[in-house]
Amino acid sequence: MRKRSLDFIVDTVSTKHPIGPYLELLKVNGTLAKVGAPSKPLDFPILPLIYGTCYTN
Repeated sequence: MRKRSLDFIVDTVSTKHPIGPYLELLKVNGTLAKVGAPSKPLDFPILPLIYGTCYTN
């Protein structure tokens, strides 16, 4: 898959896993829907949030 090629991703994995590769696939203003509840906190890459290429709600 190419970077910034998807509008919407549904992540159903409930174990801890890297989110960064999924964020790279989303278009600007794309949506990552996380439906699995991991037992440990998620690690979000902070640089895409700082540079405005993605955001969280």
